[in-house]
Amino acid sequence: MIREAILLYLIMIIGRSEFLLGTALIQRPIIVGPLVGLIFGDLQTGMIMGATMELAFIGAVSIGAYIPPDMLSGTVLGVAFAITSGRGPEAALTLGMPIATLMLALRSVIGEPIKVGLAHLADKHVAEGNYRMFTTDVIIFPLLIEMVIALVVPFAYYFGSDAVTNALSVLPEFVITGIEIATGLLPALGFAMLAQMIMNKRVAPFFFFGFFLVSYFADSGLTTTGVAIFAFIIAAIMYYSDDKKSVTESTVIEDEGYVLDEF
Repeated sequence: MIREAILLYLIMIIGRSEFLLGTALIQRPIIVGPLVGLIFGDLQTGMIMGATMELAFIGAVSIGAYIPPDMLSGTVLGVAFAITSGRGPEAALTLGMPIATLMLALRSVIGEPIKVGLAHLADKHVAEGNYRMFTTDVIIFPLLIEMVIALVVPFAYYFGSDAVTNALSVLPEFVITGIEIATGLLPALGFAMLAQMIMNKRVAPFFFFGFFLVSYFADSGLTTTGVAIFAFIIAAIMYYSDDKKSVTESTVIEDEGYVLDEF
């Protein structure tokens, strides 16, 4: 169990290194889930649970003042507890969601105030021309803070895995059924959050077109992969059509300008 806790901590550190690597998306559940599965020797289950949690967190993107739940710690602990207890993706979601919310609160209370102080310190070092300390302020110190906060995950797994496993084993059947129903609703909530950000009158027809294609032609063998291929072809046609239209409009404007110059 100590080995698993250490490896889970390493996954947390890798995920928290997102700000060092750019937007690599390595902290997403679809990446973290299989890694956790590898630790417990069950890659397939880790992939399934990670993909299921990705659907729930698909709209969890920080925009403006909105800070989404800490999906990294929620995925790591949720998938770890679910695999060790022998439960399915519904258990990973049920455990992962509250864990993600609690870790967000912990990071907001402890980590963010310190980072605000570091930001002011970085401004001071830039004004003084001390760029070596500026690098430390914006890279080294934030990484150390994340490493300290990430310790919550391995400790929570080491001391809480048995309790969570026992609690899940004594849950009544109707509770498990309710969890499975909630699991089916959470991906819809994730898609709704994503649609709220990108949906407009130009995108909506294509969204419903793909949905009804899968709904009505699923029996004919059409899958979401097939719809994605058709969508790519349609997008390519629209892109090159718009590009050609832009060139034509530009030519017309230049021609009209030439005629006007003659006058």
